[in-house]
This record gives sequence, C-alpha cells and structure tokens, in this order.
Amino acid sequence: MGTISYSSPDIPGAYQAWVAAAFLLGAMARDTLADAKAADVHYLEILTHGETRVLHYLPTNLSAPEIAGELCLSVNTVKTHQRHLYQKLGARSRTQAVEKARALGLLTPISRKRSASRRCSHDY
Repeated sequence: MGTISYSSPDIPGAYQAWVAAAFLLGAMARDTLADAKAADVHYLEILTHGETRVLHYLPTNLSAPEIAGELCLSVNTVKTHQRHLYQKLGARSRTQAVEKARALGLLTPISRKRSASRRCSHDY
C-alpha cells in the first residue's frame, strides 16, 4: 500500500509534527472542557428543587432534624434528599458532598448562616 504524505518541502518535518500534536491536544482539551461543562449542567438539571434546598444547608452544622425544621419538611424527607444528593454528586459523606457541590459552583464558598427560626404551618 502506498503512503499518504502531507509534507511540504517548505515546512520542516519537526514543525509539521509539532503542529499536528498541538492540533490534537487542542481538540482533546476542547472535548474535555465541553464534557466538564456538560457535566456541570447535568448536575444542575438532575437536582430537584427539594434537593437543592437541602444542599444549601449541608455546609452548616445543622443536623437533619434541624434542617427539616428550617425547611418545614419531615426528617425522613431531608434524609432522602441528602441520600440522593450524595448519589448524584458521587459523595460518601456530607463533607464530600459540600466540596463537590462547591467545585461545581452549586454552592458559594462561604457557608450559609442559620436563618432566624421560623414556624411551619402545616394542615394536619
């Protein structure tokens, strides 16, 4: 079989190899960044409203029952949201979930302060 050559007598071979390598590295970087941005959007799309609300309380020192009180939810609902957040973020702990959420831009770098206590009104 014949060899196809893209060389030109005016361009040195080392320069041609460098240009080809730069092109390939640029294409790989573009694809990697596009995948990372798509992953960020993917996290934003898959988090439910309830999970997002709970996520904002994870950097605090509030326990699940305290978060439930703040959000007017049951403790079981908060724990379910936490479990789903850990799965979606690929975290094994609350600390890991917070770190990953911050890295993805889902949380601000500064922890959220505990808001003034409010009363929940439920129709039981």
